[in-house]
Amino acid sequence: MTAAHAIAKRPVPEQTVKTRASETAPALSILTPFFRDDPVPLMRKLARVHACHNVELILVSDGGSAAATIARVVTAAEALPFAVTLIVFEKNQGRAIARNRLIEEARGRHVLFLDADMAPIGEDFVDCWLDMIAAENPAVAFGGFSVDAIVHPDARVHHGMSTASECLSAAERARDPAQFLATSNLLVRRDVLASTPFDDGFVGWGWEDVDWALRAAHRAHIMHVDIPAIHKGLDTVETLLRKYTEAGPNYGRLAQKHPSQVRQFRSYRAARALSFLPGLTNLRAILSWFARDPFGVTPLRARCAALRLYRSAIYAEHLP
Repeated sequence: MTAAHAIAKRPVPEQTVKTRASETAPALSILTPFFRDDPVPLMRKLARVHACHNVELILVSDGGSAAATIARVVTAAEALPFAVTLIVFEKNQGRAIARNRLIEEARGRHVLFLDADMAPIGEDFVDCWLDMIAAENPAVAFGGFSVDAIVHPDARVHHGMSTASECLSAAERARDPAQFLATSNLLVRRDVLASTPFDDGFVGWGWEDVDWALRAAHRAHIMHVDIPAIHKGLDTVETLLRKYTEAGPNYGRLAQKHPSQVRQFRSYRAARALSFLPGLTNLRAILSWFARDPFGVTPLRARCAALRLYRSAIYAEHLP
């Protein structure tokens, strides 16, 4: 049966495409949500997986992809040496719902959340995860990520921020296992996900992964390991400003659900301090101006600082 014949309508507003169906459950289900991003480069990287009989790939298009992109994903899926499932939402439903739908479809005992804008480092990337599964059967393990040394000028601010606070070693991340977890390169055992699904009350962008980690930490040990992937999808300042604004209500939800833990976050302390200042709206406008640097004269470090303060000023308005 071809992929075209495998398309079937479900009662929910989605379509599903399956290729190379297998009756044997794989050891690992790779789960990739995407919204406007193109997952084909990642799929081509995964085509080199050695233990292809032990892997499946499941993707969700969260309502933001053009028909041409979906067609390219189907073509790439048919060329892969392992089973692939593509789920296409008719409308955007958010990161938490997309991840829960991926979990529902997965058949492996472990799943690896791997975002569409990630690039595995080395041809043994998946084999390293499979070796860890065989040797340690981890409940939760975050592999970390890095960024390219050279980036487009429009992404320099995001690159600077990621390098300073996100591209950390396993030892550095392990100091606060839940806070430094992200779903961009995350291995989880299925029984943990069964008891701890993602909270679909987190709408849009941001913080659903930290909320999940804070809840999962009560049930399972969170490991941090060095099996990194490269984050290719660095954003412009304009996109980051929009995402931070969108994430404000989610941060407030996180602080309300986990008050004692979130109070220890540096982001919370900064937001709480700014919440006592008058004129936050005017302050945000000034900070966004410096972050965008319309005249090209503001040093990169200052632009990064302005963007961090802008983010904190947004969060300040949503603290419980």
